[in-house]
Amino acid sequence: MYEMNKDIAVIFDFNGTCIFDGIYHDKAWQLYIEELALKPVSDKDTEQYIKGKTAKEILEHFLGYELTDNMIVQFSEEKERIYRNMLVKADVQLAPGLESFLNYLMLARVKRTIATTANLENMNLYFERYNLDRWFKWEDIVIGAGNIPLKPHPDLYLAAMDKLEMPANNILVFEDSTSGVRAAASAGIKHIISVTGDSKNTELTSYPEVIASVNDFTELNDISNIINVC
Repeated sequence: MYEMNKDIAVIFDFNGTCIFDGIYHDKAWQLYIEELALKPVSDKDTEQYIKGKTAKEILEHFLGYELTDNMIVQFSEEKERIYRNMLVKADVQLAPGLESFLNYLMLARVKRTIATTANLENMNLYFERYNLDRWFKWEDIVIGAGNIPLKPHPDLYLAAMDKLEMPANNILVFEDSTSGVRAAASAGIKHIISVTGDSKNTELTSYPEVIASVNDFTELNDISNIINVC
């Protein structure tokens, strides 16, 4: 079973960490770009120009012209609607082992929250679909809404630490992306565990703040000694 220092708090990224949904984000972009640009988008195009790119980069590459911030927001919202429909249809579940780990944190009274670039509509869906209120307070969640700078800027993590009323040295983060790790590190967080089940990104361990890497949460038992020293 897990062993954890009770003087820490845990912050989770969500997409690609708590659910393995990257393929549906990529596919939603692929379908929507085909509709906008009126031409097919190959899997090679998706790999090169969609995967890991921002909405601005994706849209401007395929449409061939510069977009205003309002246009990017409008186009992105439509893509997210397609993504949400795909997620529900595919019946995507929480990452393996996550539910057990969250139950442990709750019973051990370890503070926890989510810091994610997901928008309000997506987060509402996640709360309803996965009954996240079993483990998280909505008012503690930090999402990519309003004018808050997104990852790799540290603001999401700084806001999450403020919600938890815990200093950076007492925070353990679960992340799956380079931008997320950079954001947490820039916020002063020194203990990050990378989750590779969705991204297959094994390069995150090159960051000194990444203390361990797991495929999913079923592997946490094997690194409980690492968690305990955080």
